Amino acid sequence: MKKSVLAICTALVISLVFSTMAIEANATKATKATKATKATHYIGLHDRLLDFKDVRVIDNDTKVPLSDIAKVLYIPVEKEKGVTYIRKRGIEISYDESAKQTSKDGVKLDWSPIIDVNGTLFISVKYIARQIGFKIDYIQKIQTLRIYRDDYEHMSRADFETHVKKLLNKKETIKSPVKPPVTTSGKSKTNVYLTFDDGPNKFTAINNATLKKYNVQGSFFFLGKHMKDNEKIVKTVAGDGHYIGTHSMTHDKDKVYKSTKSFIDEMNEGTELITKMTGNDAKLLRVPYGSKPHVTPAMQKQLNKNDYKIWDWDVDSNDWKYTDKETDKIVNNVRTGVEKADKSGDRDIIILLHDRNQTTKALPEIIEWLQKEGYTIKTYEPKHHIIQNFLHDTTL
Repeated sequence: MKKSVLAICTALVISLVFSTMAIEANATKATKATKATKATHYIGLHDRLLDFKDVRVIDNDTKVPLSDIAKVLYIPVEKEKGVTYIRKRGIEISYDESAKQTSKDGVKLDWSPIIDVNGTLFISVKYIARQIGFKIDYIQKIQTLRIYRDDYEHMSRADFETHVKKLLNKKETIKSPVKPPVTTSGKSKTNVYLTFDDGPNKFTAINNATLKKYNVQGSFFFLGKHMKDNEKIVKTVAGDGHYIGTHSMTHDKDKVYKSTKSFIDEMNEGTELITKMTGNDAKLLRVPYGSKPHVTPAMQKQLNKNDYKIWDWDVDSNDWKYTDKETDKIVNNVRTGVEKADKSGDRDIIILLHDRNQTTKALPEIIEWLQKEGYTIKTYEPKHHIIQNFLHDTTL
């Protein structure tokens, strides 16, 4: 009897040990699978590989943080009383946090394209892309989900696969260009560039007068469609010593980035207008919505061929978001951004502003703060070009 009890106990112990080992093994496999999923899956947009840090395959569906994909696809995201709304192209997608329910145009979906992962909303790439007019292509060999539109010029599937393979092979060695380290103390050695997009218009004239009042200069990126009706303002701005570069002719994303030809044509036509009106050669440009992810490798080649340079920005004032009653938010965005850039060692800080009513009201306070803190406000100097583009292209 004792031998039987002992045998039973021994069997139970062995069973528990092996069960524990199996659970731990499965847990380890799951952990490894999760890590592998995050590290080896990628998202492509037209001809570019997007720099998303957290790509997950959840329930056999590729998902990324909603905030990440909203930024590159220019999707407005708003939150109201525990519900997140996405409104674009006439559709409304909502996610109710308490019910963990996704709806489209008020109708509940029978699955979850949006989910909450530890407080961060993730969205199905396939779902949101298709909803706003993109096509989908999953390339198994490079584990890349590519989204694209036929009305945008893009590489063939084979060429894109080859392109991404080269990028992934270089991924470990590619480093973004860095600006010179801090060599002296004090903010007097830090340059700040105030840049203004979307003019010329009546607000351009006000911003120009403010710059003149404080004896500082800025850099303006004008739209060709506005230049034609405001030649006097263009000449005044140039005459006051500010740099003028092109911001394209139309600022219409569908037109500007439709093809490499349409892109370079918009830049060339805008530059020719500036030269014609001011007599100045304008080789610095700011592309609509920033260079990444819209400017393709083919477009980069054309920019180099035409001796163009690109400026994106270090600090985004987000002035376009606010009314003229909320100028304190614009000023705060600039102060916070500049201080952060300065502390990081950035000695040439480029600030994005616009020729808008709210900006004209915020500008005096911005300039006064910069001067009080000891920053040097400068205009763009072609002979001393500063590399600042989201593509990290040192030739631009």
